Amino acid sequence: MRIPDRVITDSVKSNVNVNIARMMKIEQQISSGRRINAPSDDPAAAAAALRLRADISMSEQFTRNIDSAAARLGATDSALGSLTDLLQRARELTVQAGSAGISPAQLSAIGTELNQLLHHAVQVGNSSFGGQYLFSGTKTTTPAFLATGDVPATVTYQGNTSAILQDVGDNAQVQMNVTGDQGLLAAMNALIQIRDALNAGDRTTAIQSGLTALDGAMDAVLQQRGSLGARINRLESLGVRIEDERINLHGLKGSLEDVDMADTIVRLNSARNVYEAALGAAAQVIQKSLVQFLR
Repeated sequence: MRIPDRVITDSVKSNVNVNIARMMKIEQQISSGRRINAPSDDPAAAAAALRLRADISMSEQFTRNIDSAAARLGATDSALGSLTDLLQRARELTVQAGSAGISPAQLSAIGTELNQLLHHAVQVGNSSFGGQYLFSGTKTTTPAFLATGDVPATVTYQGNTSAILQDVGDNAQVQMNVTGDQGLLAAMNALIQIRDALNAGDRTTAIQSGLTALDGAMDAVLQQRGSLGARINRLESLGVRIEDERINLHGLKGSLEDVDMADTIVRLNSARNVYEAALGAAAQVIQKSLVQFLR
């Protein structure tokens, strides 16, 4: 039975088109450097790569969170460092005030400097970072401390005691703030106590009770700085671990999506050989069919 020429032609065209499509797919892989350019190329691998991309995106968000928290904690520690220096100076002045033979004028000058240190302490307590007050708890748009007048009788804490938590990993959070209701407020109250006692000529109260309060405030600030240091170290360790994990995730995603260039070039050459062979076979079939038609 003679096969119709149209059937032969359609079959030849179909085979040639299949080979062309195969070559085009391989060439696209080479030009893009990706083995998967559409989910249909490898549905299982495409789904796995999609999950890996989501994991990588989450990892990158954790890194941004870590950087943000570390920067805020660093700014907080810097502010507390300034407060520590300030309190150390206040302690030196208080001890100096207890020296024998100190004159009333010198006591007055010490009281004046202590008042300046108080104003400086309030400024430190109202430090901000990124447009947010550091020591106000979650009331980050409100200055932490309020002191009125040139010689403030009291300092009011305007923040709250709430923690600001940042997600820094799977089921991992870090507190990225220090509230001002403890160490900072205690330090300011100690400065007021010593200043007022000296201005009243009561050196005994200034030196005994005042120094005790001042040392207690310094201890509280140093404890807060120690806690900050521990949190910063934890963030650094987490950052390194997450970066290592992200490198591994990129490697896994690459093994699914990226082209093995040497193997793909071999496949392209093979596909070209098949295509050329198909063209040769098609030419022979069509030529034979044409000769039979002419006869």
